Amino acid sequence: MNLCGWLKTFKRKGKNAIRASGTADEDGAEMAPAGESESGGERSTSGKRANGGRTIGGWGRKIKSVTKLATGERISGQREGTPNAKETHSSANDTAEDAVVECADEGNPRNKTALKPGHSLMDWIRLGNSGTDLSGTGGRVVPVTHAELAKHDRPEDAWMAIRGKVYNVTRYMNFHPGGSDELMRGAGKDATRLFEEVHAWVNYESLLAKCYIGPLRNTVTINLADSGNPNSKLPPPPPSWTAKASKSDPSTNVTATNSSPTPSVKDTLDAAPISPPPLSIVSSASDDSLKLSVPIVPRFDWIQKTSELTLIFYTRSLANPGVMVEYVDHLEVTVNILVESSVQHRYRFHLANNVRWPCTARTSLESGKIELMFHKLCPALWTSYGQMTYERRENCELQLHEYDVATRIEITHDSCALLLRPKNNSLLQVTPVGYHVSVSASIEGEYVSRSYTPVPASCVGTDCPETFVPLLVKSYPDGCLSKHLTRPVPLGTSLQVSQPSGNFLLSKLRHHNRFALLAAGSGLTPMLALLHYLLERNSNRIEHICLLYFNKTEADIWCREMLENLCKKDKRFTLRHYLSEVELPDRDGTTTSDENRSTFVHGRVTPDIIRQLTTKDSPLYATYRCLCGPKPFNELCQQYFQQLGDDNPKHLHCFQG
Repeated sequence: MNLCGWLKTFKRKGKNAIRASGTADEDGAEMAPAGESESGGERSTSGKRANGGRTIGGWGRKIKSVTKLATGERISGQREGTPNAKETHSSANDTAEDAVVECADEGNPRNKTALKPGHSLMDWIRLGNSGTDLSGTGGRVVPVTHAELAKHDRPEDAWMAIRGKVYNVTRYMNFHPGGSDELMRGAGKDATRLFEEVHAWVNYESLLAKCYIGPLRNTVTINLADSGNPNSKLPPPPPSWTAKASKSDPSTNVTATNSSPTPSVKDTLDAAPISPPPLSIVSSASDDSLKLSVPIVPRFDWIQKTSELTLIFYTRSLANPGVMVEYVDHLEVTVNILVESSVQHRYRFHLANNVRWPCTARTSLESGKIELMFHKLCPALWTSYGQMTYERRENCELQLHEYDVATRIEITHDSCALLLRPKNNSLLQVTPVGYHVSVSASIEGEYVSRSYTPVPASCVGTDCPETFVPLLVKSYPDGCLSKHLTRPVPLGTSLQVSQPSGNFLLSKLRHHNRFALLAAGSGLTPMLALLHYLLERNSNRIEHICLLYFNKTEADIWCREMLENLCKKDKRFTLRHYLSEVELPDRDGTTTSDENRSTFVHGRVTPDIIRQLTTKDSPLYATYRCLCGPKPFNELCQQYFQQLGDDNPKHLHCFQG
């Protein structure tokens, strides 16, 4: 007898026993009075025998569920992990725990638990967007040691580390489909291996973004006293170990753990050799310098819908990738990914079926994920995306592509917004934040080149197709290229545009949440993309951003309406206009609007302005600053920062074309 036949026979016997005892089965047989078991003995209110055994009706339900699973029949009429009405009619006082246990026994292959009402994935997303502090740090990034992590191992206070990042999963307990017990297996510890074993495919960075506390810091204790031991593998320390420790790199935190007073360097050198205390060397698992030493190799994947094909590339968190997609024909596509200076990752695709052009490019800067979505020419599900070849190219020459000026819009009396269209419209280029392109043209027999920073499409005041490159260009009286680009007729053609280049590291901004952006004139362009990214950032949510924008007159201001609307929309953003050739009406030389967050000031950059950015009590205080403008402006700002004692190059970036 096969399995199905055996189950049917066993089920028939179970039903006969149920009918004989007067207990209801799932088909609606008469139910025995409450308080009586199938044998006439005393029955508990939970629908089970007082001695803990199951009722025959319970085994009948079990058999029916197993039969359906064995024959491939879907169990309908109930949500997965939730008991149906027939299973709970045996008693109105069944507890939620009993229902979950019974359901888990009745054929839930994924071992999910029944989530309480209001604890679905959408409810979790709503909670994260409600402004609730899920991390418990007030939005600040706080490095966590293993010792500190181990203290948070209770359901009411649960932290967990995954791939070098620590999350507060306390509020996520009741939202976890696997149940709180499953989540508690990783509480208070590094759960990376457990996560990889159970569900490595889950995008935990997005799911737990609002729960992020900080990087996991590894502490290694080295007892230098053991170095004098002949059996020790460590070399003996030099007599001047204290002096060398004091001269070590300040970025390495070396802490003496002995309780006695630390002798001076001179005393240590003059005294007899003593056993040095153990040293705790602390390093961060997510240190940017460590990450930069490991080459990035993008990981490829693909997904599809009936009408869409999406090619996915995973780089690295805050890798700030650049992308160039070259369209050959309906089947041939080449993708170049730029994540390191002078290194290209080149993918050549021969797709299984025809696709439409152009594609849609989406990049997630926080996760480093790149998505290229193509519309299928004939909607259908493919068995494969096709074929792909990969090549890593180093020290590549600067590639140039031919563009034309497709659209020209005047934005000020001497500046224009331009949309550059690639020849044959067969190229799509995504410029990393803070990077620029080189635009060249042959003018009167002379080859002229200049650097420009592409801006977000929302800053040009018109619809911008995916393949176009949006620029803001100021026409200078003696600038032959700028006059050539911004001339009304005929529009510029045969322009050579390079691939993106630059040295801006987005990862340096990871641990900062107060920023100051100083821009002069056309130096606003790199700030626009950076401003949009920072205000939309999820991890280490921004506290405050101030943009100090220097111009001669109000007529010279770029993107004024867009910036002021952003100032009204987001209270974290403060805008100050500095005008050097306009006397403002107020006695103090200022005109203020929008709750003191949009201000006009007469003057140029001064040490007093820079002091407001470096003084902690100032409302404009910033821990990271960015500069962009003419060379004299950049040099003057850097000089003022140095004079005020804030010469840490790690907290200041100057954009230079």
